[in-house]
Amino acid sequence: MHTVYTYNGADIGEFRRTYAEVVRQEYYDGELELDASDRFDVTVQKALAHPISLVSVVTRTGIAFRRGWGHIRANPTGVRVLWFVRQGSLAIVRSQNVCTARAGQCVILNSSTPFYARASVEAGGVFDAVQAIVPAHLFLSHLPAATEFNAAFGIDATDRHVITKLLDVLFGEGELLSRKAAEPLVAAFLETVADNISNLAESPIKRQAVTDKRLLDIEDYIFKNLTNPDLNYDEVARNCGISPRYLCYILKANDTSFSQLLWTHRLEKAHEWLVSPTMRDYPIHEIAFMAGFKSAAHFSRMFKSRYGCPPKEHRELNGGGAELVSIPIN
Repeated sequence: MHTVYTYNGADIGEFRRTYAEVVRQEYYDGELELDASDRFDVTVQKALAHPISLVSVVTRTGIAFRRGWGHIRANPTGVRVLWFVRQGSLAIVRSQNVCTARAGQCVILNSSTPFYARASVEAGGVFDAVQAIVPAHLFLSHLPAATEFNAAFGIDATDRHVITKLLDVLFGEGELLSRKAAEPLVAAFLETVADNISNLAESPIKRQAVTDKRLLDIEDYIFKNLTNPDLNYDEVARNCGISPRYLCYILKANDTSFSQLLWTHRLEKAHEWLVSPTMRDYPIHEIAFMAGFKSAAHFSRMFKSRYGCPPKEHRELNGGGAELVSIPIN
């Protein structure tokens, strides 16, 4: 761990300028606000730079920071900041809600959405917090259930013990660790935070609503790209702005799988074309290729498994778009 910034003085202009530059370098752009004070006393220490950054902030002066859409457009840094408050309090104002994290609690900030954050020293005369600055892709990989989590939360005794031990190691030895050695420790830290969040009494309906919305985005992308025979898991995740791990989480939360979604949509579209009066002159193999199948034989096997008979026979029996009864894919 090393000190990246310290100031103990009364020159508000110098402090505002130098501290704002540290915030910009370590986090993101925004507007800094300071409580009125005769003297400013702030120390910022940092440990680890990969795969996350860990920063300790201790201040005896109230500090606030505002990040709006203008800052986001000019500096679209995609990070999540996990604030672990040790003394004082941190109030967060967002469009969705207002919350306050007090000593012993944690709160998550998303740099891609506007917020106003105020660190207050309160009765103890000091604000002391540890921050984990996590790249968006890493956050989505380890904490997918927390993507819409906007409340301050506590850490239970067991998880607090593990998190404290991991932070002690990462803060104390982080600069001595190789990237390869640091990664599993960081993963364990993030997974422990994720376990704690998953055990909180947040409404499961709200969590399900988030995954439902993501599922609609995934299905929409798949549907728009059905004709691409090489459409794959990683491509869908990338173009939906999520990690492959989060994609897996969403699908499991909705009791489905990537292959089931893909082949169900392809078969339904192929069936629609197969029985459409306007497409009766299209050869079956051409319909198969249009729906993203790489071979007519594969299409025929999948179609029979789904609908109970080969596509040629089904077309003869259901010409003109008649309704059919499908057999669910196991």
